[in-house]
Amino acid sequence: MNSPPPFVPTDSILTGVGASTGIAIGKALVYNHRDLHLPNYQLPNANLVPSELERLEKAKNQVREQLIASRESLPLALNSQAGIIDAHILLLDDPLLTGEANYLIREEHRNAEQAIACTLNKITTLMKNVTDEYISARLADVEIVGYSIITALLNNAASQLPNIPAGSILVVQDLNPAEVAKIVATKVAGLATERGGATSHTAIVAQALELPTVVGLKNIASRVVTGDTIILDGRNGHLIIRPNQETLTFYRTRQEMEWSFNAEIVRSAHLIAVTLDGHRVIIMSNMELEEELPAVMSYGSEGIGLYRTEFMYMNRKTLPTEKELFEVYRRIVESLAPNPVIIRTLDLGNDKIVESAPLVPLELNQALGLRGIRYCLHNRALFKTQLRAILRASVFGQVQIMLPMISNLDELRTTQAIISDLERNLKKDDQPYTPNLPIGVMIEIPATVFIARELAKEAAFFSVGTNDLIQYSLAVDRSNPEVSDIYQPLHPAILRMLHQILKIGRKTGTPISICGDISANDIIAPILIGLGATTLSMPPAAVPKIKRIIRMSSFSEMRSWSEKLLKTKTALEASKIATGYFHTKFPELLK
Repeated sequence: MNSPPPFVPTDSILTGVGASTGIAIGKALVYNHRDLHLPNYQLPNANLVPSELERLEKAKNQVREQLIASRESLPLALNSQAGIIDAHILLLDDPLLTGEANYLIREEHRNAEQAIACTLNKITTLMKNVTDEYISARLADVEIVGYSIITALLNNAASQLPNIPAGSILVVQDLNPAEVAKIVATKVAGLATERGGATSHTAIVAQALELPTVVGLKNIASRVVTGDTIILDGRNGHLIIRPNQETLTFYRTRQEMEWSFNAEIVRSAHLIAVTLDGHRVIIMSNMELEEELPAVMSYGSEGIGLYRTEFMYMNRKTLPTEKELFEVYRRIVESLAPNPVIIRTLDLGNDKIVESAPLVPLELNQALGLRGIRYCLHNRALFKTQLRAILRASVFGQVQIMLPMISNLDELRTTQAIISDLERNLKKDDQPYTPNLPIGVMIEIPATVFIARELAKEAAFFSVGTNDLIQYSLAVDRSNPEVSDIYQPLHPAILRMLHQILKIGRKTGTPISICGDISANDIIAPILIGLGATTLSMPPAAVPKIKRIIRMSSFSEMRSWSEKLLKTKTALEASKIATGYFHTKFPELLK
């Protein structure tokens, strides 16, 4: 993280987590749904209980309709939010929330608003000391749904997200899914939230919209009032309140430099990524929706390095058929030919449980449970349907298969055997397919790093999923703001693991790509290349900037800086070196 310039008063700075890069300067619009004035009374007699229960049910249905409408109105870039909306719809009938509220109305004759509010207070008190990340995340969802019901009960337009003047910076505790759909249509300049981490759903929205955002700004509502001029630095996680003229001039200059730089790099997006001293780097895109194809192609990607396939299983009551999967895969593969498409098999489980798929048992720690390849090998019929569709689509271009969450050789060998059986069946059915497709594995569990030499003998390629690798290595839930500062991509252990896996790849001749969020980080990407990465995969919109940075750099210089990082003892020390390198090379972005 880069520090603000020395002339910025320290008492005017709030520091959170930079969730989406960019500089925003504007007037604050503060919104807090907890500032609602709730009526508080007891029903005078039991005869009024049925009508109060009916009020609550009507409010629930209203929220349900709003959520469904929000889900249907999500733009293509935000379709990943649909699963969160579905989870909130289910919470409307959760006994933990509305079941308890119904009890308070029936037995204690509370009015509906207070019944929901009291229930939320009880839940918060019960769970405030629980450290389990899954339960903490569920608590946040319950609170969002609870306050949505209260808003519907009040029927108060003022309690809804207000109209957002163009150019303003929205300051909120967090955004619920209905509010997500609303901000899409505004010309808001930036977003600052009290809650959330770098990978929270609010951060995902901001990144998809390329909206400068800082999350995890504790107590921001007590420091900022509507109408304040504020500066939001989405790269470094800073929010500056009521800046002086010198500070405004500095950040406006930085903002104009970023706009100019971004416009220039898009124009040169289709040039190859080759360093000043001739070192070639392949830049590919991550993708989960067919509708992202135009962006993939227009931003100069050299193929799909990670095609997430879960979306076709979401928001539907039945599993997709082999024909449905095949048709989508065919269109994607055909559109990108001759460039490769690396299709990751289903990574259901953990936070990606969908209604149509076979049920994943409720687990205390889902991140360590039945997910990724484990889920698929426990649901062979579902897995085989997907694999058959991939094999059939392979004849239309260059297809590779990637297996998520591999932790041992047996999982790879079992999958290879399943694919061999499917090939024999396709041949028997006179269905065309490409034999011996490259089958690779994701390196996202620390144990996999230490068996990489063995895996390299049987896997066609590696793809390093740094999001999970960092999370599992540092024992940090990357979506939990309480520990988000410990989620450190430049932690010495992470740098050494990446260096080790890339070195193994070179020695064994195994192609390796890095497809996590850090591939799109303009400060870290040059470090990855210096460590030996020759292929990076990232969101399509990040491709032009990373390609431009590579073309403005020399490999020998990137390698030299990376070697310095490998000798560091702390993430802070490594961050200072990496930022220093970026300062030196790209003063137009960091001054």
